[in-house]
Amino acid sequence: MPFVPVRDGKSLYVRVVGRGQPVLMLPGLGMHSVHWLPFILPYLNKFRFYLPDFRGFGKSAHIRLNQADVFHNHMEDVQDIIAYFHLHDFLLAGISLGGSTALHLNKEFGLHGVRRYLHIDQSPCVGNRPDWNHGLFGHRQDELFGQMHRLGDLLDEHTALTHIGEMPLSARREAAATLAEIAAGMTGKPLLKPVLRQLLISPGQLTRWLPLSRVDDCRAYLRAYVGGGHDYRHALRQCPVPVTVMVGMKSPLYAPAGQMAIADYAPDARIIRFHKSGHVPLMDEPLKFVRELGLFLNGPVRG
Repeated sequence: MPFVPVRDGKSLYVRVVGRGQPVLMLPGLGMHSVHWLPFILPYLNKFRFYLPDFRGFGKSAHIRLNQADVFHNHMEDVQDIIAYFHLHDFLLAGISLGGSTALHLNKEFGLHGVRRYLHIDQSPCVGNRPDWNHGLFGHRQDELFGQMHRLGDLLDEHTALTHIGEMPLSARREAAATLAEIAAGMTGKPLLKPVLRQLLISPGQLTRWLPLSRVDDCRAYLRAYVGGGHDYRHALRQCPVPVTVMVGMKSPLYAPAGQMAIADYAPDARIIRFHKSGHVPLMDEPLKFVRELGLFLNGPVRG
């Protein structure tokens, strides 16, 4: 399993499995490359999958973000992966953060060499705008972004520390309370708040349960999302490849209407609705996901 050299001199882990037409699959926040394996298993005889661990996660956990714009940082790593493996005429897939990374690549440089793109549960515009209310958290964005701002301010007071779990107890209590509020808002389950508040006070539990436990990484992602992220809608008008959009119709993070609006911008878009799914259709409806992934890989039937 190669560690791929990237432009800042670091080496990013990329799991490579299967044989056949190349498929590059970009993970969501906190996701590891191994999480894809159960879903791609039926297709290993026909497709060769390239599964990176993004900076800070999995076997790339030792690699730090090196610029303020996390989307651009991940996009550059993806470009280096494509160049290293000499990928062309390949299929591209991205879920959540991986979806934003793919859209960032399309906006900045186009999807050259990509035959088809699979976009999984991500808005084409993260921040709400006067003409767009389908960003992260939808109509609750101001409320939850306010909580994320408070967490960011707290972390700004402890930049000398490496991990959130190293903060003093009083600061951990405040961070745990804010994280519990955010998590309850993300999941739509307010009863989680008291449980998470107590659980996350423990330094060990903070590290275990948070996808982002490093102070610097957490601050970078908070800036990226609270800052409104990027608006990729209009760049989609020039998207040169067919786009398949998998939508969790119960997604608490991104309104289904906003995800499906990709079809209003991309010249060639196909919407797949996962009616029983939240933000992660591959976990909520795994059999349907495997089936629809196969249709994407082999070329969806139109009509």
